[in-house]
Parts: sequence; C-alpha cells; structure tokens
Amino acid sequence: MSKILEALLSLKADVWTHFGFKAKEGNQGIDKTNAICKHCQTSIRYTGNTTNLRAHLQRHHADKLASPQPKKTRDPTQTTLDNATSKLPSNSVRAQKVTESVLHYICKGLCPYSVVENTGFHFMINTLDPRYVIPTRSYMTDKAVPRIYDKDNVMSALSSAPRVALTCDGWTSRATEAFVTITCHYVDEEWELMSHVLQTRAMYESHTGSNIAELLKAALEEWDLVSKDPAIVTDNGGMLHFRCFAHTLNLASQRALKLPAVARLLGRVRRISTFFKRSTTASHVLRQK
Repeated sequence: MSKILEALLSLKADVWTHFGFKAKEGNQGIDKTNAICKHCQTSIRYTGNTTNLRAHLQRHHADKLASPQPKKTRDPTQTTLDNATSKLPSNSVRAQKVTESVLHYICKGLCPYSVVENTGFHFMINTLDPRYVIPTRSYMTDKAVPRIYDKDNVMSALSSAPRVALTCDGWTSRATEAFVTITCHYVDEEWELMSHVLQTRAMYESHTGSNIAELLKAALEEWDLVSKDPAIVTDNGGMLHFRCFAHTLNLASQRALKLPAVARLLGRVRRISTFFKRSTTASHVLRQK
C-alpha cells in the first residue's frame, strides 16, 4: 500500500470524503499544508483541524453536505474539537450572535480581517463553541462589516444635537496615498460627549486650505450638518479655523527642543544613555548603584 493511501485512510473525519491532498514531488508522501476540494479543486489551508474545510463545504457545496454520510462509531467519552456532533447553521441565532461578537472584536480592537484565519483565534473559538463555523476573511470584508454600517442611525443621532464640532486630519498611508478623516463631536441630552467618525476619503489634491474647505463643505452637506453652525478643528494649516491646542503645544515643544542650550543638554543625555545601552556590564553596575 502506498504512503499516500495509508495517510488518507488515517483521516477519519467525514469531511475527508470531499477533500484530498496532492502528492509531493518524486512520490515522497503527500503535502498536507493544503487540502484540495474534490468538487471545485480549490486549495484550502490545512492547519491540523477541519474547521476551514467544513466552512468551505457549507458555503460553496451545501448540496453535497445534504447527502447522508455514513455514520461512524466512536467512544462517546473521547470528544475533540474537530469531531463535534454537529455544526451550527450560519443563520441560527447562536451562530449570528457569535458572528456579531467577532465583528465587535474586530471593529473595536481595530484588528485586521485576517484575524479570522489565525490559528490561535481558531483554537480559542473552537474551545468556546466547537459547533461554530468561523466565517472567512472575504465574508467579513464583503458582507458582515458593510452590513453593520448604519449611516441612517448616525444621522439620526446627529439630528438631535443643536451644535456639533468637527475634527479633521490629513494622513498618508504606507502605500503613499493621502487621506482625510473627518470626525464629528457633540454633547447629547445626558451631557455625555459623543463622537462619530463620519468618513475617511482619499484626497489626491494638495492639502491646501481651499481644497480642505471644499472637502469639509461636501461632508457637511452629505451629513446634513450645515444648519448646525459647526465649529471645525484641524491642524495648524493656513486656513480660518480653530487651531488644535494639542498640535500647538506639540509645535511649541518641538521648537523649544531646537534651542542651542537645550540641544546641547539633550546631546549629553543621549550619549550617556547610549553608553549604558550598549554595555551590558555598565548597565548591570548602574542597576546595582
């Protein structure tokens, strides 16, 4: 019996009726890093459990799962995460509640969508509820997150505020693309400060006062905030606005650090710090003293 056949026979889970592995070059066993779907030939990452494989079947080959599978006998006292009796349907109340909590974790924690593909994240979710099928990264990006974006809800909240303030900041991504983010702030009826990020838009023009003013004007009209006489806070660019106190304080401190006397003092501090940082012996003596 070949090594490939022996390896396949050792896979007991029913999901393996729909998946297989490719042989390594020279018939030196099989490559278990990716499982190949027998129905569409898609390569699915295999990390030692069948969660990704089952998710693929449920999303793309549900009709195949509907066909009865031969029952397997197993010791009921030996239960693992992968051989749980059943999986939760994606439209079940429990599955939707868990998916909502995952979305909350990603959005509030500013986590990348790729977290749903992380092995540690899979282990944690499987431990909490082995029946739950973790959605794919593309599902989170294209469907789940856009679905919870509720612009009408934000506009309704803003309509109750008599006055609002906007903060505006321009920034550049690692891909050298310029963006401007606009955030709205107001005090609600309970005297609590509320904030909403209204938009982050690409800005291909130079960040001059007139260009930023046009962008802010369009945002005010889009969010129906023109009548609320908004106050606008930006950085210290050359335009009529409320200057940001934190940014002004930062500019003042940066200018102070460039004074000759301060610069000389900082140079001495850096040299002393560098000496102890580069010498483990000196660092040890310093801690003793």
